[in-house]
Amino acid sequence: MGVIVGIIGVLASVLIGFMGPGGPVLILLQPYEFLVIAGGIGFTLLIANPGNVLKAIGPGLAGAVKGSGIDAATYKDLLGLMGCVFDTMRREGVLGIEGDISNPHQSARFNRYPKVAHNHHLMETFCSALRLFVDGVVNAFDLERLLDSEIETHHAEALLAPTAVKAMADAFPAMGIVAAVLGIIITMQFLDGPPTEIGHHVACALVGTMLGIFLSYGFVGPIGTKMEHVAREQTDILKTVQAGLVSFAGGSPPGVALEFARKTIPSVYRPTAEQLEEIIKEAKKK
Repeated sequence: MGVIVGIIGVLASVLIGFMGPGGPVLILLQPYEFLVIAGGIGFTLLIANPGNVLKAIGPGLAGAVKGSGIDAATYKDLLGLMGCVFDTMRREGVLGIEGDISNPHQSARFNRYPKVAHNHHLMETFCSALRLFVDGVVNAFDLERLLDSEIETHHAEALLAPTAVKAMADAFPAMGIVAAVLGIIITMQFLDGPPTEIGHHVACALVGTMLGIFLSYGFVGPIGTKMEHVAREQTDILKTVQAGLVSFAGGSPPGVALEFARKTIPSVYRPTAEQLEEIIKEAKKK
């Protein structure tokens, strides 16, 4: 919602500021300037990026508009799920969760925590780590290294689309200058005309420079930054999973392992120690 409101606000602010002193808004409608800028940027994007990055841009833009979906309730569900799983493993051994991780989408235990159960990559990371417990080949040191590698790979991939979008934003002003220069070249053919005609052509040419800067700093650049924030939030929650699992694998009791996990949660979403105790109590009931 913030992205949509921001886009409307930027557009309204610029247009009202232009039209207020008497700016002719129709002069901004220059389809050939749009063609030079949008077409040039679109095809340079195609030149610069492989197919997997191009495919990721669309979902990345949608994610920037919708947000990551990760909030305090998500972290609460994650701590509750880990507490429930750790308590089950402590009481029943690793076989107590074997059925859950073999089919997590059908697991009654996992589905009690929908904010986590519906996060595909989070559940994949969590369940793949738990399978190592079931297989009996895990220790805290190796688990930490394994999750470090997975989180690093995930974060690098998540940043590919935002990096491409921000590179596109950097190119918009330059492509706007290209459009403006082409407009000036056209204007040179009318130097023997009346001043009003020359002024009109110069104004049309300058629209290209304005559009390039406006689109770059008003829309594309901020959206690329928002995509980076979404990628970081998706990585942060994986670090919480890592902290809890590594601590539990190292022999910590469930409450201590969850405290390690709680400490990695960003402060804006982090539950208090008292809230964590309530989460643990609720997890034990399930």
